[in-house]
Amino acid sequence: MISQQQLVLEREQLLQRVSAYFSKQQDVVGAFVAGSIPNGSADAYSDIDLRVVATPAGQERLISEKFDMPILWGDWLFNEWRSGTQHCVSHFRSFLKIDVFYWNVETLQPSPFLRFDADILFDRTGQVQELLNQSALLSFPPPETTEISRVMSKALACAHEVIRKAKRGELFHAQALLESLRSYMIQMEDWLCSFEPVAVADFKVEHRISERLRAALASSYAPLEATTLEAATIELSKVLSEQISELHSCFALQRPLENDVYAVELVTKRLVG
Repeated sequence: MISQQQLVLEREQLLQRVSAYFSKQQDVVGAFVAGSIPNGSADAYSDIDLRVVATPAGQERLISEKFDMPILWGDWLFNEWRSGTQHCVSHFRSFLKIDVFYWNVETLQPSPFLRFDADILFDRTGQVQELLNQSALLSFPPPETTEISRVMSKALACAHEVIRKAKRGELFHAQALLESLRSYMIQMEDWLCSFEPVAVADFKVEHRISERLRAALASSYAPLEATTLEAATIELSKVLSEQISELHSCFALQRPLENDVYAVELVTKRLVG
């Protein structure tokens, strides 16, 4: 069994090996660790969030080699990724994982997501430090109304689809849609609460949602059975109804409130037999 103490020790050793590896690459300008580790909120199960900054040609090379490099870091197990992206998540035999983003030094832009604590591993030109300094001054912009409208529609669609799938006996699909509904409602709650993270730990759902939503989410994890899935969706949709009304009050949404109210009432008032 791998103890928590061993996990922390092996994570430190893995980070040292990875840092040494990239520091030897002449087309790598700098590297830094973001996330919970520099923030001081990491536990034994936290992963390594690494950002590698390279020359344009270096970035292209690193992305082409992103599946092969982790094998050289020792005890590699497998990679996971999304097609067309510039990052790779690698897992290791010690139950560790490292999430590496490969960035182009010429297209670096400050971001509010980089305003939190970071540990610079090396910085040949000072551009990494400058990026972090500029990012520290930024705040998160208010949401665009088009994005609010999109998420609201997706939430309503998920609620409707859970009911449809449950009534048709497609219970696994219904369960997946219910999880999507939860995610959209969390996003909507962030907008209503003007969520502005102060530390990395604030991004954790348990730390940022309201008691109203927390209670609704906690009671929505239903067994794989049609009537219980429908009931869970109805209870969630009651909170969704409140969120929709509040979002219309807070933002100038270019969509009819009466349509949104009716859309959610199709679920909460069981208007479909």
